[in-house]
Amino acid sequence: MTKQNDSKDGGRAAVRTATTDRRIRKTTAALKHSLTELMKKKKLKDISVKELTELADVNRGTFYLHYKDVFDLMEQSEDELICLLRDAVAKYSHDNIIYNENFIPLFQEIYQICLDNVDLVRILVGENGDIKFLNNLQLLLRDRFLRDWGSLIRKRKLEHFDAYFAFIVGGCISLLQYWFRDGMQESPIELAEITGQFLDRSLPY
Repeated sequence: MTKQNDSKDGGRAAVRTATTDRRIRKTTAALKHSLTELMKKKKLKDISVKELTELADVNRGTFYLHYKDVFDLMEQSEDELICLLRDAVAKYSHDNIIYNENFIPLFQEIYQICLDNVDLVRILVGENGDIKFLNNLQLLLRDRFLRDWGSLIRKRKLEHFDAYFAFIVGGCISLLQYWFRDGMQESPIELAEITGQFLDRSLPY
């Protein structure tokens, strides 16, 4: 009887935990969405916790359970996005890129991540975006490309790698900005194909 009771108690605890996790995810998602909505109209430094929580319909006490302030909320959101992009880039290194020189699968996944997080990405590459995030993203990609794609860089004789890299990253950001302005009519695979053509024409052989 005791074992049965323990089993029931454990099951109820698991249900409570799952319910709590869903509630937390729903709360943080509402706060992140509301933050991006406010950032369409004003800069991050001008947004108060009060107006953010009112828009998200979340108690201020609940907000402070998860974040120190609006800057912490944005920083955590950016870090989560960086992690997603880092994992995507890590999947496409030597075997996928170096021998086949096929960049499309990598950029398709990157653009899919941007689509899945469109509210945040639209803000980050927009006029009220965070230059620190863009700098961190460039550092992440640069270090990864140099480490994993070194043989491709040597093969293509990229003597001015940093100049090419800045050109490519700037082009991808401009492409994202165009995509958002134009109503995201192209799919991630179509954007990736455009990027692949762009790289083929810009990189020396």
